[in-house]
Amino acid sequence: MKDLAIELAVGAGKRLMGRFHSRIVAHTKCDRSNVVTAADLESERFIVEAIQERFPDHSIIAEESGVALRSPETTWVIDPLDGTSNFAAGIPWFGVLIAVLERGAPSLGILYLPVGDVLYVAERGNGAYRNGQRIHVADAVALEDVLWAYGADASRDEARQRTQLSTLRALVASVRNVRTTNSLLDAAFTADGRLGGMLNFSTRIWDIAAPSLIVREAGGVYTELDGAPLRLDLSMGAARREYAVLAGAPSLHAEVLELIRNAGLPDSWSG
Repeated sequence: MKDLAIELAVGAGKRLMGRFHSRIVAHTKCDRSNVVTAADLESERFIVEAIQERFPDHSIIAEESGVALRSPETTWVIDPLDGTSNFAAGIPWFGVLIAVLERGAPSLGILYLPVGDVLYVAERGNGAYRNGQRIHVADAVALEDVLWAYGADASRDEARQRTQLSTLRALVASVRNVRTTNSLLDAAFTADGRLGGMLNFSTRIWDIAAPSLIVREAGGVYTELDGAPLRLDLSMGAARREYAVLAGAPSLHAEVLELIRNAGLPDSWSG
C-alpha cells in the first residue's frame, strides 16, 4: 500500500500544480475559514477512485466526499489539498495528505509538497523520512531557541477566542518567533526539526492522521491540546469532529503544554 499511496500523493500533487498558476475560484464551505476549489475535487477523485479500484473493501474518509465505512480493518484518510486558502491565494503552502489506518491506528503517513517536490513518508515503527533521508524533530532544549507554528480558524465563540488569544500571547512571549501557515507545512517542519513544534486549534481527521504518525516517527509527541493521547474518530461522524492539537519535540511539547494550561485552557477543552 505504501507504493500506491506515494504514487497517488505525487500524482495528485501534479494535478494541483497544473491549476496553481491559473485563476482559482474558491467557494466557502461551513464557514469563511474553510474553502474548496475545483483542484480539491479533482485531486480527491483521482485518489479515491484509484483506492476503490485496488481495494474496494477498504474504508475511506476524505475531506470533500466524506465517510465511506466498509472494513474496520483498513481505513484511508485523505486530504486532497491541505492549505486550500493558501493555494487559492497563490501562496505555495499546500500539499496532499494520505494516511492508512489499521484497526484505527495510523500505520502509514504520506505528506507531499508539490512545490519543491518534497515527500515525507512514515511507517509505524520504521521512522520518518523526507525524500528518502531520515528526519528527526528539533534537538533544542529551550523554547527561546525555536520557532513555533500556531494555527486557528475564525470563531464566533468569545470564550474560544479568548483562549486562542491568551495561548498566542503566551507563545509569543516564550519562543523565538511564532509562524503560521495553518497547513501541513507546520507538521512537516516540526517533523524535520525546522520548527520546535506546532499548535492548531482547528483541525479535522484528514489534517492530522498522516502528520501525527510522521511527527511521532520522527521522535516527536503529537497529542490533543490538553496533552491527552490523540484518538481518531472513525465513526460516521468522523468528518464533523474537530481536534485541537499540539505537537513537537518531547521536552518542548511539555513546556508548551504547561504554557497552555497557565494561559487558561479549560479543563475539558473541546475543539
